[in-house]
Amino acid sequence: MTAKGPEKLLYLILGTIFLALGIVGLLIPILPGILFLGGAVYMLSRGSNRVREYAENSPQLREWQLRMQRLDTVDTLARIKVAGLMAVQSVVVGAQKLITGLRRLMA
Repeated sequence: MTAKGPEKLLYLILGTIFLALGIVGLLIPILPGILFLGGAVYMLSRGSNRVREYAENSPQLREWQLRMQRLDTVDTLARIKVAGLMAVQSVVVGAQKLITGLRRLMA
């Protein structure tokens, strides 16, 4: 089921941004292009019937859509906890890599 009104416009804008980031991510290895493209399909399918039908008819995209829909059932507090843990992990891994790089420079 696609969204209506302002919600539809929001999904289409976010989907377009994710699509652009996904394309850039395929060209620049720093960005995870495939993940952004998957997010783009999900967002665009929430705002466009054509994209939703295309995603439902593609076996790979259908599986991706089902996974994303299962995330809709997760409550907001759990999402915030996971996002916070991921942010902490990123900081720790980044600091670890920075320390390792500095040790190599000093040696």
